[in-house]
Amino acid sequence: MKRLLCSISVMFGWLAVETATTSSADLRVWPIDPHIKVFRDTLPGDSGGTLRLRAARNEWEPAQLAVRSATAVKGLRIEVTHLKHADGQSAIGPEHLSWNFVGFIPLKKNTPASEAIRVRAAPCEVPDPLLDARTLDLPAGSTQPVWFTVFVPKEAAPGAYRGEVRVLAGSEHATLPVELVVEPWVLPDTRHVLVTNWFNLHNIATAHGLSMWSEPYWSMLERYARNMAAHRQNVVLVPWSLVEITRRADGKLAFDYGRFDRFVDLFTRCGVGERLEISHLGGGEKGWGTTFRLSNLQVKDEKTGKAVSLPPEEGVLRLAADVQRHLEERGWLDRSMIHVGDEPIVTNLASWRAISEAVHRAAPRLRRIEAIETIDCTGALEVWVPQLIHFDRWREAYEARRNQGEFWFYICCNPYGSAYPNRFLDYPLSRVRVLHWLNFTEDLAGYLHWGLNFWGKEPFGVPSDRLPPGDTHVIYPGSEGPLNSIRWELQRESLEDCEYLYLLESQIAAVKQKLGKAADWVRPRRRPLELARRVVPAITQTELDPAKIQAVRWQVAEEIATVAQAPLVLVETEPAEGATLFEGPVAVEVRGVVQPGATVRVNGRPVEVQADGQFVARTGAQIRIGVAHQGKKKELRRSFTVKQ
Repeated sequence: MKRLLCSISVMFGWLAVETATTSSADLRVWPIDPHIKVFRDTLPGDSGGTLRLRAARNEWEPAQLAVRSATAVKGLRIEVTHLKHADGQSAIGPEHLSWNFVGFIPLKKNTPASEAIRVRAAPCEVPDPLLDARTLDLPAGSTQPVWFTVFVPKEAAPGAYRGEVRVLAGSEHATLPVELVVEPWVLPDTRHVLVTNWFNLHNIATAHGLSMWSEPYWSMLERYARNMAAHRQNVVLVPWSLVEITRRADGKLAFDYGRFDRFVDLFTRCGVGERLEISHLGGGEKGWGTTFRLSNLQVKDEKTGKAVSLPPEEGVLRLAADVQRHLEERGWLDRSMIHVGDEPIVTNLASWRAISEAVHRAAPRLRRIEAIETIDCTGALEVWVPQLIHFDRWREAYEARRNQGEFWFYICCNPYGSAYPNRFLDYPLSRVRVLHWLNFTEDLAGYLHWGLNFWGKEPFGVPSDRLPPGDTHVIYPGSEGPLNSIRWELQRESLEDCEYLYLLESQIAAVKQKLGKAADWVRPRRRPLELARRVVPAITQTELDPAKIQAVRWQVAEEIATVAQAPLVLVETEPAEGATLFEGPVAVEVRGVVQPGATVRVNGRPVEVQADGQFVARTGAQIRIGVAHQGKKKELRRSFTVKQ
């Protein structure tokens, strides 16, 4: 373990040069932090280096390299070897390794008010899609980023693995060593964050030249579902229009759930069915911000064979009631939610409440979920999804309503600017990486975005000028299915970060239980929250430096690995670590609990340990807590910034 932690301590240095590559005079290959967007005119770092990764078992981990040649290169291609364990026995094979050339998207305009953080001013081309091409022609003097991804199986042996990436083009070649350090613990399958990205079913059909609901279409839809699951999406938007409705001769409605059920079964089988999110029954009468109305329902009339439009009382409200019945019959009701009308604001809240109450009367056991831009939805909503900027600005009002339901957050074309995280194309990737740290720090159970694949006629073309660039989609259509983007990959990293924090909390809770009654005062969430606040001090103060984000992630990883190791010790300080202290004088209270019989030193001085294992101390801004018990030792550190 000591050797592993020693290896881990240098894992932040993607840009560090350690080993020279084998290369020609013209071909330059170098590793680069995956948070850095590589442009065609990005100049090389020093040739050589090692492509470094670190991950838990059951986790995806990305890395990035860049290629540049002084002369034009035809047929550039990449090869990746097995990653072999230092023990000489274990390996991670090619089925768990992938690479992609990164493509570029042309921008004609930037996100508004983002000058302080944008990666490049428009017009420009920004890297984003992970292409499925296996070869590429590289012009002279042009840099090409390559994305490298490892999935670490649950059964992988912990420790160091090594392999190499080979860059080939005719007689030109270069190699880059790869080093992966695998944590001694497994990232659980359990998901603590509910994630939905809405998607366009017709865009999938059009992009792949398929007829809607044909068997080839269902096969393609499954590929998209598996991609969502691989990126930790676990909530699926289920269009109620999948229910085929007929008005019979006696005037009653007949509901056919064949397509609806197949859709739900597919996404559930693929891992995207933890929650079912039934689509909106109403909307603004004349667009966003106007009076809400429930939709008329188009049904087939059995007598005439023609489509007829039914008003809400005869149509969608009857549909809502029958959907509730069907969900209960299938055993799906407990994991289902329904939308009423998207984004109510204070000026049309009364009309939204009216249709929400009507839906609730029709289907009282079906939870209502809504993306909202107003404060008081009390009594009319079970799953509150405020826009991030409003949750931040109106925090006091939302906190006063926490007991009214489950709270998520959403982003879309807002918030923009330089203060808030979002996933626009011209934003630094650190703005994506911090998104789900917010779920932990702000205690928000879920995340919603409208745009998984709402690309226009040219998915790889200039983004819509009506929205900030990249708002419409984070995946692209490929020849065989969906293509990832670097933003989609980093969003998965953020969700995994969040799971690290929840795992540390659960590990501390388990140690607390082992230490018994003496540890009743310990708050398991306190320590991971201290660490998370280094990355997210506040919603508008998220960390931009990817090296600092990574450093905190590795600190969380190390504490996950060691918190349950003997000797057991849990510590809290007052104030929490990370607080800024001012001279006057500085004083920090330390409270801890250890196994009975352990000895404790704080900053080198012995402190009294009570019979049940509790101890206290008062210190300055730098704290070292050493614990010894039955020949085993452990040291914890806490530190504070001090200002005059």
